[in-house]
Amino acid sequence: MAESYTLTLRVGLVAETFNRHDGIARVGRQLITLMGTRSDIELVLALPEVALQNGDRKLPSNVIDVISIPHSGQISQAAWVRWRLGGEFAKRGAELIHASKHVLPVSRLAGVLTVHDLTLLHDASQFRLAKRVLLPRQYVDSIERADAIVTHTQAVVASVASYNAKWGSKSRKVGLPFGGELFAAPAEAVDELVDTKFCLAVGDLSPRKNLNALISVWPSVFKQTGMLLVVVGSGGWKSEETQRAIDSLIGQGSARRVVGASDASLRWMYEYATALLYPSREEGYGLPVVEAMTVGTQVIASTDPALVEVANGGAVHLDPDDSQGWHDAILAAARSTAQHHAPVIPNWIPTVAMVAESLVESYSDALSASARR
Repeated sequence: MAESYTLTLRVGLVAETFNRHDGIARVGRQLITLMGTRSDIELVLALPEVALQNGDRKLPSNVIDVISIPHSGQISQAAWVRWRLGGEFAKRGAELIHASKHVLPVSRLAGVLTVHDLTLLHDASQFRLAKRVLLPRQYVDSIERADAIVTHTQAVVASVASYNAKWGSKSRKVGLPFGGELFAAPAEAVDELVDTKFCLAVGDLSPRKNLNALISVWPSVFKQTGMLLVVVGSGGWKSEETQRAIDSLIGQGSARRVVGASDASLRWMYEYATALLYPSREEGYGLPVVEAMTVGTQVIASTDPALVEVANGGAVHLDPDDSQGWHDAILAAARSTAQHHAPVIPNWIPTVAMVAESLVESYSDALSASARR
């Protein structure tokens, strides 16, 4: 049984995606917010240099120091986090380091790693050369060195255990609360979509997102319904072929692409979309699924275990390669009379307090494990 730590624990928290505007960045900011609710935790944050320069986000009152992660290119930055950041945390009295992405700083301190998914290990080929050559080894090393692993879904715990039983034995689902960041401000209409019927695909265009499942059926869907396919997200690794296919649909008048959407405009698109379409092959959570369900938008998602878990029976699930199934489900969504509603958090989503408590329990496990090293 893990020891109980009742004194204030000083945690070094690595948040290198803090200044981004995608789903994983929102998750990272949620982590800071929820740990900011704990009176038994003091935080030393490691944030990107550019985030400190902007200084436009309020930090919790229990943040006692902030370390700037130098912006020197992806590879150099990862090396700095891996080899230098642990010492910076130790200088500031941290007793434990929590890394929220792939790289856990090398340190004698107890270490906790958030594992979002194992895509990097299951299929590194979809990433660019430097990332697929260097990062998988660093990721494996970080997982090996971590005293505790936390995930957002039980599906990822199972995936980790299937990949390596030792890793699975130190893994725990802590869940993910509904952060509300997306719905904090009023919705802002996207002018070109007003009075237009459309379905929404949110995420980058990398191979694992499997947007070809939608692209291949959209000419027929558009012909029968007039609905647009609206793709919201950045390019992603190895996305050139997918981008060309989307550009072709745009040229035919059946699709739109939105890059760099604000939270206010993304909220509006969720609130007015006929359905969210999410054919991804591998996910660790699927934040867009929860965001869409929060406002009553229909969700059609793949059978990826994490997406099935997060949707909790509230979505239509299809094999990512079942083209006819996707085609028919989208047509059914177009005929549906389902109504959107004001934001309501799904009742199976854990609260901030619940997730924070689970994280503190994981920190306790990590401290106990590191004491036995």
